[in-house]
Amino acid sequence: MSYQKKWAEVLFFTLLVIGFIISLFSGSAVISYLIIFITGMMAGRLIFERKGKLKFAYYLIIIGFLIGYILGAFYGNRNITIILFILGALLSYYLHDRKIIKTTQY
Repeated sequence: MSYQKKWAEVLFFTLLVIGFIISLFSGSAVISYLIIFITGMMAGRLIFERKGKLKFAYYLIIIGFLIGYILGAFYGNRNITIILFILGALLSYYLHDRKIIKTTQY
């Protein structure tokens, strides 16, 4: 199989490892929560920019990072981590949708 057919799986695993490594280096629960919230905001931006044409592969890649981050997070509560990620994604999507945060698309 070529890379063109397996790119989502490769990026899923790559971001899983990157998320794991980043969470290992977060020294406290506060830093861990800030990182995951900002990452959620980036995910919200990606979802907004791909609105209407988002494929399952992008969700898979985003979830890969989240799973890796949660697996490596020794500081903080995992439920709070997931909630902050989702809140960051929703906030970012809302801000982009209301054009409060501008992107290169408009």
